Amino acid sequence: MSLSDRSTTWALLALGTVARVLPWSARRTLGRLIGRRMMGLSSSRRRITQENVERAFPSIAAPARDAIVHASYENLGVVLTELLATPALTREAVLDRVSIPGFDAVRARHAEGKPTIFLSAHYGNWEYLAMAAGLMLDAPVSIVVHPQHNAAADRILNAYRSQFGNILIPMGDAARPLVRTLSTGGTVAFLVDQHGVPEKDPWIEFFGAATPTYEAPAALALRFNAPIFYAFAERMEDGRYVAQIRELPMDDLTNDRDGVRELTRRHVAVLEEQIRRRPELWSWQHRRWRT
Repeated sequence: MSLSDRSTTWALLALGTVARVLPWSARRTLGRLIGRRMMGLSSSRRRITQENVERAFPSIAAPARDAIVHASYENLGVVLTELLATPALTREAVLDRVSIPGFDAVRARHAEGKPTIFLSAHYGNWEYLAMAAGLMLDAPVSIVVHPQHNAAADRILNAYRSQFGNILIPMGDAARPLVRTLSTGGTVAFLVDQHGVPEKDPWIEFFGAATPTYEAPAALALRFNAPIFYAFAERMEDGRYVAQIRELPMDDLTNDRDGVRELTRRHVAVLEEQIRRRPELWSWQHRRWRT
């Protein structure tokens, strides 16, 4: 382990120790402070964030764009601080913090042994959303995750993510576990706001610019006739999260390349609409338009 990775891991453990003993409001305040600190750690990442916001909202004034950048970093800090406090959480505490109106439709499919695909994004507190979904389903959700470069930190964070029973599937080895889960009527989840593979995935317009977008969620949905449900965890004034869940229409599509592309376009459109509603809750730090 490099010195940098070792330092990062110890910092995460120290922050988690503090976060677990704080009340919710103080934890959120600490998270915002951490987010501001994160903004100063990497000038290149901050520049990517600023460029992304400017690309998405070219017509708004610079101070308003700067406010989105600052708030986005603060949201990242809050998400990290809340995730690191997970060992101190109970099932009841998670369900008190996150509500998912409309989740009965997913629960009903699970009871009937039918497969379901759940989509979200790096928006609000996506970590707590996944935990709450598994708890409300009373069954594990298989979540596709992108492994971190810091293996030690990755193990710590993944232990927290799976604390309430969810199953984590590394992106590079996801094909067989996803097929097995859907074939047996399980529920899988994706965060669908990352850069896809330019030579393989469809290029879908996102904030006015085409960008490669992973086709796997749409391809699996059409192959297994598994409806896509989407939700985004919006933070409320009291620090709780509400994630209205809705089904993405796909009954008119066929299981072919055109169908996969159109279904991908539909879920990207939903994501963009949500981000436009509250842009400060999305993680603009990703290089979404890198190609």
